[in-house]
Amino acid sequence: MTDASPRDPAQAVAAALAAARASRLNAFIELFPDAEERARALSADDPRPAPWGLPFAHKDVFVTAGRQPTVGVGHGYRWSGGRTSVALDRLAAAGAIAIGALNLDPHCYAATGLNPYFGRVLNPLEARFAVGGSSSGSAAAVAAGIVPFALGTDTGGSVRIPAALCGVLGFKPTAGAIGDPGIAPLSPSQDVIGIIARVPALLRAVFAVLRDPAPMERSDPGTGPLRVGLPAEWIRTGTDPEIATILHAFLRRMTDDGAVAAEVGLPPLDALNACAGTITSFEASALHRTTLAERPDWYPAAVERRLVAAAEVGRDAYDQALRDRAAHRAAVLDGAFRTADVLLCPVIGGLAPRLDGVDDDDVTTAGATTLAFLRFNRPFSLLGLPALALPAGRDRNRMPVGVQIVGRPGADDLLLTIAERFGGPLSGTA
Repeated sequence: MTDASPRDPAQAVAAALAAARASRLNAFIELFPDAEERARALSADDPRPAPWGLPFAHKDVFVTAGRQPTVGVGHGYRWSGGRTSVALDRLAAAGAIAIGALNLDPHCYAATGLNPYFGRVLNPLEARFAVGGSSSGSAAAVAAGIVPFALGTDTGGSVRIPAALCGVLGFKPTAGAIGDPGIAPLSPSQDVIGIIARVPALLRAVFAVLRDPAPMERSDPGTGPLRVGLPAEWIRTGTDPEIATILHAFLRRMTDDGAVAAEVGLPPLDALNACAGTITSFEASALHRTTLAERPDWYPAAVERRLVAAAEVGRDAYDQALRDRAAHRAAVLDGAFRTADVLLCPVIGGLAPRLDGVDDDDVTTAGATTLAFLRFNRPFSLLGLPALALPAGRDRNRMPVGVQIVGRPGADDLLLTIAERFGGPLSGTA
């Protein structure tokens, strides 16, 4: 599949649908039968810039006309809220063609790619290893070349984690950059629509279509060299030495290109994760408490256990976490971002784990894997900062390793420029 706008959208969509049907990755929950008809309505004699004429797919959390999303849940579950997705409407108006809804961790409340209802999503690079989640189908479909880009959602790393594990790019914009009442929520104060793509230029083109027209405050790093902040204490205490080596090699690429690097201090990683966990727990429990009591079959064991624990978080703890979030955000903006334009840290602190022997409803493994994957990602969702996962190398098992570039609020365009300078799929990616 080409990553540029094709001369014949109908051929591109037909090829994408054929690839999706032939794939054994279990990335799709549903293919849309009218996709080819919508593609034929675009004139092949009048091509326009991307994403015009490109097929894409989206995590099954978006509401479309006449269809409510499954949110990765079986037994007839459909999310019943929201209106037609603004993001999907904008892409359709720009000439992009949605071909299907993609698989995910049920209710978006895990980061493994395991799903006891629709089956797990497989990593296109090596099926024995984790694909990540919860936007697992989005990353797999892009990495396999079925579609050039896909949409996901990111509450604590759900776009960045699978993108990194599949060796493609994952972009979480600044919170509030894309307003959309047409997505099933998990933690409404942290949920963000994200984009997964194989090439950086497509991230920019799709984000240009998706971002809200009302001007948002944007951050300009100025005319001097790019200042890269390295949270050294985080990396020393939470990163496998092999991952740290790849991260520092990527930093050398940036400094060889003219960037200036310096160590920066950030709030303790555990404190940020605890704050994010409290907020997610309270908001997710509020959304699911009644339905969980009435229809427990709509909640796999791993999700049910998290929601039972989440119900123990009271209003006082939640309100305190909101105050803590504001204090943490101020500390980061007034501290690290006074001396750095962007931060550089891992997406995942350890090597990609094997999940081939794990049951799709394994409570213990799924929970531990999710927490490990969220560790470096959830803090930036908590703070509402834009974050970008870039392929940086491979570990000893030849699985992808991603690095994360994080900007201050409104620095989305700067991150996309960095992606264009240093990003792209790893060689050997399907």
